[in-house]
Amino acid sequence: MLLVLDVGNTDTVVGLFKGSILFFHKRLPSQNLKSFFLTKKYFFNHVDLAIVSSVVPALDPLIRKVLQRLKIKKRIFVTHRLKLPISLKVDRPKEVGADRIVNNSAAFVKYGGPLLVIDLGTATTLDYIDAKGSYRGGVIMPGLKISAQALFERAAKLSSVPLKLPAKVLGTNTVSQLQSGIIQGTVAMLEGMIQRIQKEIQRKPKIIITGGLGFLVAPHLSFKNTLDSFLTLRGLELLARPIQR
Repeated sequence: MLLVLDVGNTDTVVGLFKGSILFFHKRLPSQNLKSFFLTKKYFFNHVDLAIVSSVVPALDPLIRKVLQRLKIKKRIFVTHRLKLPISLKVDRPKEVGADRIVNNSAAFVKYGGPLLVIDLGTATTLDYIDAKGSYRGGVIMPGLKISAQALFERAAKLSSVPLKLPAKVLGTNTVSQLQSGIIQGTVAMLEGMIQRIQKEIQRKPKIIITGGLGFLVAPHLSFKNTLDSFLTLRGLELLARPIQR
């Protein structure tokens, strides 16, 4: 049995695979990772390999200890040194985030290139993979929640609102105006970036959207796109296959 961990700055997603079948997944705050594993220890008795995508170096020692306590013998952390189905044609491959390595690998294998992979999480990232499977570069922007939280913290009269799309772009009250600005603003920003990227690469790549907040944006983009909420977990399973053999 394979344990996959996608460790982010805000949330961690845990998945369990039997072969290529994802039969369990759970999203939880990254700060609760240790207590989750220790209270559910019995659930991981038959895991023989764990593969981890982590963008939080401070949590890596804790994760290693937890996996050791679970008596999982094989423990792999994703880096640019793993055998990958893509090549990292950027200035410093070692600086590419593990989550982006996983997502781009999974997207290229599943959908083929050229691709634009958009991940909406703590940060919003856009990555371009060409037809040959070369990662050619990307964009990193503040995530949807980070942007909203910064606004709430800096503006005394504005408070947190549910993240959902209002009926119209022009809101008629503070809540709907905030929701429009947060969601529609993100949609407009992404559409502008997609247009600029298409112009720069002189291609119209397939657009794949993933990440914990992808569902808020994908239906409202004017560009045809595919929402793949489990891209990262399936990418981890993909990268684990050569190790399991």
